[in-house]
Formats: sequence, structure tokens, C-alpha cells
Amino acid sequence: MSDSCESFKAHDNPRFSILVPAYNAEATLAETVASVRKQTFDDWELVIVDDGSADSTFSLASDTSVSDARIRVIHQANRGTGGAYNTAVREARADLLVMLSADDLLLPDHLAAMDEHIRSNPEASVFTCDGYFQYEDGRRTLQDLDDRWRDSGAATLVDLCSACFFGIGAVFKREVFDSVGGFCENLYAEDYRFWLLALAHGYRHNYLDVPLSVHRRSSTQKSAHAVLMRQADIAALREIIASGLLSPESLEAAQRSISRHLRVIRVRTMLSLMLGEHLAARIIAAARGGYARGRRQ
Repeated sequence: MSDSCESFKAHDNPRFSILVPAYNAEATLAETVASVRKQTFDDWELVIVDDGSADSTFSLASDTSVSDARIRVIHQANRGTGGAYNTAVREARADLLVMLSADDLLLPDHLAAMDEHIRSNPEASVFTCDGYFQYEDGRRTLQDLDDRWRDSGAATLVDLCSACFFGIGAVFKREVFDSVGGFCENLYAEDYRFWLLALAHGYRHNYLDVPLSVHRRSSTQKSAHAVLMRQADIAALREIIASGLLSPESLEAAQRSISRHLRVIRVRTMLSLMLGEHLAARIIAAARGGYARGRRQ
């Protein structure tokens, strides 16, 4: 693949706009951008929003845009991940929007496979795929997807109230963003709220059972902070309950999830006080791994 600007001409209506919020992402951004540029499907644009980084993220991102006209870089004062996504969507030219954190990766066939899948499922507006967790030692493992929508090919709102799907490289139509009102800018984990509201507004989800993306796990990212993540999930579930959009079945599922999250928070807090955060996290991870293996057997 050539890196020259002449090889790739930006145009006003790409098939996909890939949205990358970037905050102090100098250690990972280049590899994330490279994963986009290696796509076998080349009708895309990449919108990187530097969200007030204090490191070299902006200059690094700007350098990548010099060699590929499909890459655009926007700088803004820090507004959090939700604010960066909102800016990226409003700057994007495509109708199909792809979520990608600045430390995650798309595998080479991601866009090609999603394009075919979206064309085959025109009734849906939110699309996700399978993927891998990649750890700091370079090891990759297939993520443990909830079987309730692996079998059906889609998550219902009841399913989503119970557990969020794997959202790395998720694609959604622009109308979903417009209906939901964008991403919340004062919530720790804004994507779960967005998906809940999308399905509550009647938009349908569809799942492609092919591993097409990689979520890098590290001790510094949001998803590593289990208690804060669960507190954010509780806030999202309480908001969706207050919206009045839930059916009785979905309402019951949301209330069960809140109770479960509160129990997990209590257990994690207690174990962390007794054993320290690192050892507590290892014990809980081992217990979850054994449970997941048992479910698959």
C-alpha cells in the first residue's frame, strides 16, 4: 500500500467515517492509525479528535494526515471521550460511523466484512463484531461474548440491560446519533448509555460473529477501573429507567443489573481493602475466567 497523498483522495461521501477520540495517546495512536490504513476496504475517512492532550498526540496525529488525505485531525480543549466523539461525529462526512479508541485496533478485513454485513442486514442500525483482548505482554485472547446474542445474531434491549456487547469497532448510522442526542459528556463510560438509548428508541442491533477488532487492556485505561465502570453503568441504567422508554421486561432486567453491579462494587471494595487492589483484581479475574469456561463447556 502506497503512503502518498496522490494514492488516496479524500471525497465528500466516504462509506465509513472512523472516529478516534485521542487524549494523551502518543504511545498507541500510531499503531491504531496504522490498523485503519491497512484496511482491505479503502472507502473511508479517519477523524481524529485530539481532546486537549498534554503530550505529542496532536503533532503525531497531524503527521499521519500529511501522508493520507483521508485522515483529518481536529484539536479541542479537553471535554472527555464523549465530547471528543460528539465533535468527531459532527465533523464526519459518512452516514456509517465507526467507534475506535486511540489504543484499540481494527483488523485488516474489519471494514470490508462490516460493509457486507450491513448491506445484508438493512433493518439494523447498530452493528458490532467479535474481537480480541490484547494484554500488555502482547498476548491475545478471544473476548467472552454473552451467548444470548451470539446465538440470535442480535442483542435486544433486555439483553443490553443485562450486559453490554463488545463495542470495539462498532458501527452505527448517523440517525442513531441524532435521535439519541449524542454522547454524554459527563459520564465515565459514555458508550453504554448511548447503546441503551439507541435500542430504547427502537433502533436494532446486529452482530457479526467474526473477530475483527482488538481491545488493548492496560492498567491505565477506563475499562481497567472496574468500580468506576460499574458506577457509570448504574448511572446509565438509572437514566434509561427514568426515561420511561423501557418495557416491563426491560425494566426488570435493568433493575436486576443495578443490583448485581452494586453487589460487585461491594465485593471488590471489600477485597481491595483486605488484599490490595492488584491481588483482588487477579482473584476476581480468575473467578470470572473459570465461570466463562464453564459456560462454554
